[in-house]
Amino acid sequence: MRIIKLLAVLVLAGLANLAVWSLSNQPVPLDPPPGGKLKSVSFAPFRDGQSPLTQVFPTTEQIDEDLAALAPQVAGVRTYTSLEGLEVVPELARKHGMTVTMGAWLSSKLDKNEAEVASLIDLANRYPDVITRVIVGNEVLLRRELTAEQVAGYIDRVKAAVKQPVSYADVWEWWLKYPQIADHVDYLTIHLLPYWEDVPTDVAGAQERIRSSYRTIAQRFPGKPILVGETGWPTAGRSRGAAVTGLVNKAKFVNGFVRLAQQEGFDYNVIEAFDQGWKAKLEGTVGGHWGLYGADREAKFSLAGPVVENKRWPLLFGISTALAVVLVAGLGLRGRTLSFGAYAALAFLAQALSGLYVHAVYAAMHGKHYWQDVTLAGGMLALTGLLSLTVLLAVWRTLNSGELALEPLASLRGRPALTRTERVGRAATLALTALALVWSFLIVFDGRYRDFPNPYFALPALGLLVLGAVRAVRRPPGTGWLAAYGVGALFRPAVPVADSPARSLCAAVRRMPVEAALAGLLVLGAVLTVIAEGFVPLESLIYGQLPFLEALHEVDWAQPNLEALAWAALQLLLAVPYGAAVLSARVREPARAGQWVRVAGE
Repeated sequence: MRIIKLLAVLVLAGLANLAVWSLSNQPVPLDPPPGGKLKSVSFAPFRDGQSPLTQVFPTTEQIDEDLAALAPQVAGVRTYTSLEGLEVVPELARKHGMTVTMGAWLSSKLDKNEAEVASLIDLANRYPDVITRVIVGNEVLLRRELTAEQVAGYIDRVKAAVKQPVSYADVWEWWLKYPQIADHVDYLTIHLLPYWEDVPTDVAGAQERIRSSYRTIAQRFPGKPILVGETGWPTAGRSRGAAVTGLVNKAKFVNGFVRLAQQEGFDYNVIEAFDQGWKAKLEGTVGGHWGLYGADREAKFSLAGPVVENKRWPLLFGISTALAVVLVAGLGLRGRTLSFGAYAALAFLAQALSGLYVHAVYAAMHGKHYWQDVTLAGGMLALTGLLSLTVLLAVWRTLNSGELALEPLASLRGRPALTRTERVGRAATLALTALALVWSFLIVFDGRYRDFPNPYFALPALGLLVLGAVRAVRRPPGTGWLAAYGVGALFRPAVPVADSPARSLCAAVRRMPVEAALAGLLVLGAVLTVIAEGFVPLESLIYGQLPFLEALHEVDWAQPNLEALAWAALQLLLAVPYGAAVLSARVREPARAGQWVRVAGE
């Protein structure tokens, strides 16, 4: 009968894990977009190992394969350069029945600009039936690499040499900042990216934001044709304000935008065809994940739906459930029999920790491109894995004891005799805390392209909190619960008790300087995170195009950045063991005669 009950608990824990994975990956239906094909997509055919930064370019065969993959659902492509191996694009596009908006990349490198312009003119004149329009320069004014006069000079040279309409491309606000460029172009190419706006919006509000921005440009430059040269949504990376990345959100955005374009008569180009991992060096994880296709050339979703956020979730659920069963079985083989309630608690904790760990592994594997990012992710996974094991061992040991012992209060600076489990648990906790602090302040002061590390820190925050709660339940009668959460003895089979009364908070802080400092810094990091990222990126308000007060007025305070608030909450949870140690030092808790125990081993 007991075996049946234990198996039933494992099944229930597995079903709870199944619910978490499946509910977050429900299929989202989409109505088929009008028109059948997208009008145009940005085309940069770089694959893994290739990059304009390293001057390793795709081959003609690879470009041909990419255009063949796009042709069934895309009518045309936009290039950003007329060099770097893309000289073959017009001829191959003709083969696949596609049109080309050919671009020349302008930068502060004047000799490279000359080569770009010469190639653009040559290609436009050789393929007038395929290259339907050209774009001279992309966001070079935004990057402040050339002056408006220099850009106008390049545009005029191309206009005099080709028959196609000529434009320059930049974010829509820059046309208002440099209206004189409009006198030199045949049409305006504007970038409308709600994710990157100074005050970002969510997917639901993105279409209205685009409509409003488009109309602002149309009213400022009446009679001038407009191409929406870039619009899209990233599938991975950090949230910005209410703008949340993700596959479902991208599918909703593209589907909704195509409908808006038909209603309003927009000519448009969607960014972009394929994920470009190399862009992570310039724009973080989010920069490499704007594609309709992944870097592996697999379509991320069907324009007609339904769309699932993570199509691999059944496999991940199976792995996390199997891992949890192995962990529980391994603990069961240690030779002690748990009560049914203790066994159930351990089974559910193992499932929770396994699910969080598999989620963190998947996040690390999908989104990291450069070796330093991969190395950091590997280190984080190693630390969280070690901490998970030590938490489970400590919970198992605590649940096996009828009642924890008592020992005198000791801080992290002390040198108590520690078991291997305790040494590993303490070291992993301190290392993750240090990383959390560094990550927190980097996001606060330089966070534009940095991911929130929530997948890595959800596990230690939950694990340490649960361990403290289990220890609090098992603490000796008459003792306070705070000491059970204290970080200095969190992995030990005893509850520390203050052996002398502290007269004030200052005295307690002096007794626990390391714990007090770490707790204070974690709380400070959480507060600064809310200020800097909780509702809108503060740096966007300060350095954006709108005056600060006007931008502040644009913020929708009912749409916070939930990812940023979750990161702040995780920092507060990580501060609990440190804060509990400091506060418990202020309390003189009762110690019955003969129950002071200095623990030297398990």
